[in-house]
Amino acid sequence: MTAAKFDSLYVFFNDCKHEIEKLEPIWKRMRLKMSFQRMYTLQESQVFKECLPADNSHDQEALRLSLASLSDIPGVGEKVRKVLIDHFGTEAVALKVILDFRVDLVAAVPEIGAKQAVNIVKAAFEQQFGASANTILRSADLRKIFDSILGIIRGYANTSYARDKLLLYFPLPPEKINVIHERQRYFADAIDVAKRLSEDQRASLKQQLTNVRGLYRRVKPRRLEGRVIITNDDKVFDRLVKEGIDKWCPVYILSEGENAIDYAKGYDLVLYISPIGMYDDSVNMLDNVEILGKDWTIDEVLPEMTIGFYSRNYRVIDASSRLAELFSNLPKNESVQAFIDSLDLDSLLQVGKALKNINEEGDVAQSIDKELDRYRRAVKNFPTAVAETESWLNEEIKARIAKSQITLGGQQIITILQSADMDGADSSALRNMLPAEIIETFTTTIQEAEDKLVDILGLTPREADWVTGIISEEIALPVKLIPAQINDLEGRLRRFFSDRQFRLIKKVSGQLDKLTDVVTEAVQTLLEFDLFLAVGLFGADYDLHIPNIGLEYSGIGVEQATNLFLKESMLRGRHRKVQPIDYVIGNSLFKPDGTNGENCAILSGANSGGKTTTIQTLAQIATMAQTGFPVPAENAYLPPFEEIYFFYKSRGMVSAGAFETTLKQFADIVVSEKSKLALFDEVEAITEPGSAANVIAGLIEILQRDPHSCAVICSHLAKEIAAATDVPIRIDGIEARGLDENLELMVDRTPRFGTIARSTPELIVERLTKLSKGKKKEVYEKILENLLRQRKEM
Repeated sequence: MTAAKFDSLYVFFNDCKHEIEKLEPIWKRMRLKMSFQRMYTLQESQVFKECLPADNSHDQEALRLSLASLSDIPGVGEKVRKVLIDHFGTEAVALKVILDFRVDLVAAVPEIGAKQAVNIVKAAFEQQFGASANTILRSADLRKIFDSILGIIRGYANTSYARDKLLLYFPLPPEKINVIHERQRYFADAIDVAKRLSEDQRASLKQQLTNVRGLYRRVKPRRLEGRVIITNDDKVFDRLVKEGIDKWCPVYILSEGENAIDYAKGYDLVLYISPIGMYDDSVNMLDNVEILGKDWTIDEVLPEMTIGFYSRNYRVIDASSRLAELFSNLPKNESVQAFIDSLDLDSLLQVGKALKNINEEGDVAQSIDKELDRYRRAVKNFPTAVAETESWLNEEIKARIAKSQITLGGQQIITILQSADMDGADSSALRNMLPAEIIETFTTTIQEAEDKLVDILGLTPREADWVTGIISEEIALPVKLIPAQINDLEGRLRRFFSDRQFRLIKKVSGQLDKLTDVVTEAVQTLLEFDLFLAVGLFGADYDLHIPNIGLEYSGIGVEQATNLFLKESMLRGRHRKVQPIDYVIGNSLFKPDGTNGENCAILSGANSGGKTTTIQTLAQIATMAQTGFPVPAENAYLPPFEEIYFFYKSRGMVSAGAFETTLKQFADIVVSEKSKLALFDEVEAITEPGSAANVIAGLIEILQRDPHSCAVICSHLAKEIAAATDVPIRIDGIEARGLDENLELMVDRTPRFGTIARSTPELIVERLTKLSKGKKKEVYEKILENLLRQRKEM
């Protein structure tokens, strides 16, 4: 059983479950329940073997563990489990939806919101994948950073599927290094393609992918007015009911002695199914009947069921077929070729052509068949055409009689005719009483009115006879159209329209039915491609590169690295050009002067100099690299860390309780035997400056002894920390080089290794000194003199 067939089957079961109570009469309900129960048992016996569909995702091989129950998913308790089963019908169906990453379908479950749906799908994925995001992302601040990165990438996705699935990407542990490298190759191809796309190609892909979403498998029945299905066989009737055909149109079974014509009256199209080839003589009296024998199929009596799948997913499938045309001209590489190979481009082009024959309502589209369009207009315009003809006829007769030159005045004749109609006078007697010219006026105008109706309805010369006799020949005003004749004409037009549309729909259905699997596989491929393209465009726009991540490194080194959040601000026009930086902590291939593989460093520098941005950039690169994403650095070398920590500066002096909590966090970090990267932003804010230096010094002394740890601590207390410990500490500095011609600070954002940063206040005071005059200038000069003297004494 294919994934597509399985999906269709389980949705059918679910639909049946919800619709059983609506079926009438009672015996019909009981019969369907028994049939449903047998099929339900069959589904349960096979479902776990076929729970995971074929997937184009490059991560599919990484899914090693299996889930046999919703209870195996962390965070899914008995209450949530029951809600999911009630909504999807069975536990197997609910589990499959979750393992298909369908966050949108889970979010649609009552009592489960979007956030919880993401958590459920993510937890299932992590459980099955054998890794968890929080295993690597060990601090709340770091998780916020990574969530923001995902937010930027998700902004490039066009489909909810890609946006949701990107939430399942997170930094992987060292044992998943092969998956990381596999993702790197995949996303390197994505960037390669994105960079080679023309603006027109990029815009076209976005336009079409925006319309792609997961396919709705369930076809909603719509009442087909004017169609009836009649059979003389119990088994045929049972099958029609079981397949839900009676939700689309009436289905009748003939009892002994009943005639088909009794059920067929008033219908535009009659389908008579007789497996034994026998039917009553009344069938021959019908001009709108199609007889089917023992080899009949559901598609023959209800092609709209197949068409319904395409009409409900019209825009998705149309976009998919258009994307097939675009794919043939995409820049090629290994990954793109894999997408192309999984798409049956020729068949998708056929789908696109066939789809043009129908509209989003599931009817034959306009301008596909001239005859059908003619009948469609005739049926639609019929009430208006009849009213317009009748009005014109009476006004025209009145006008012509009024202009007549006979002895009896025209207005008098009109009054006589109107009185005759009200009094029920004999029409033949009036003919004998009225002048021949008046009778001729009636006869001629009635004929012209019939011709006018023929024109309005667009009937052919051969069909013009259908109108003959529709207008009463009685001599009276107003002249009336005969209701029975009107009904006959309208019924005939409807029958011709229904018959022609049915045959055309059946032809299109036959073309599309054999292409449904192609469409299903194509949509899944395109949803995966949207994620691929999103990362590629993100990488191209942000000038990202594939990092060198390997187990041979114990530290992280980056060259020409940029902060992703500053780059985002720049791309949106809110920030000037971002200055790239170089930095290293621990052993890596990047060994700049002033470093010797130290695994701990203090980063000094004034406020707004770039200390926080530097360690934030390291956090971005480390988490993105371990996720398999490209990174914002021309070169990056790092290992897959087992733990990564990031702590932003605390706001103000923290309480004693908070201080204790922070110390416990630091203790957890230093005692952990796992390889780790720890990044701290001005941790001296946790207590008073004098004590803070001693706390940080102790932290560094322990971390330095662990060869698997790397730590960078931003601090204004570099000198105090160095004085508080006997071990050598590398101190790096970010400082301003001076003032430019506009007296603005010139800051070199790349830290200077082994150098304490020059204090920015000196430059700020120098700037104020040069901009001021008089006594204020004297004040600034005195302050600057003291600052410079203090620096020389250090």
